[in-house]
Amino acid sequence: MTSIWAESVARSLDEALGLLAAAVQDCSDVLWVTPMWTVPDPDGVGVLMQRHSMPWGVAWHALECVDYDLTGELGPWSPPAPFAGHPHWRDLTLLDVAWSRLDVLAYIEHCRERVRVSVAEMSDAQGSTLLPVAHRYAGQPHARVITSLVGHTSEHAAQIRQFIAAAAITPDS
Repeated sequence: MTSIWAESVARSLDEALGLLAAAVQDCSDVLWVTPMWTVPDPDGVGVLMQRHSMPWGVAWHALECVDYDLTGELGPWSPPAPFAGHPHWRDLTLLDVAWSRLDVLAYIEHCRERVRVSVAEMSDAQGSTLLPVAHRYAGQPHARVITSLVGHTSEHAAQIRQFIAAAAITPDS
């Protein structure tokens, strides 16, 4: 039986993923590949560095965090196709083209299913397991990292939503 805490976290994370899905669906083709803010570029990568602030790059980052953190380096992990083999941190500036909205929406559904299964099956003992050294939050309880995904995912969904809303505002309106 799933605890009320696990069920609540799963529902909240599903709602956050729903907010992200709605923002991705509502994003126009033009805005999808437009930077939402200027990213510092100390290495001179140029326009490719700005992908870190484009809706598709921000959505990908949020999803990869959800997907990866559900596993927490406690077992093997790989994102679904076409994202497999393309770690966000390394490949964002190397991809030939942006991920499509359909690809990102499919990844959202993949993450929603992972949340339903992973969190529903998580015991208190599993949730209190400390993340290994290989994880960026090494030494933190797995449940703490999973609960933080609600805020992280909602934050990025809100950034995309705000960008869409701001783009609709004209000086004459």
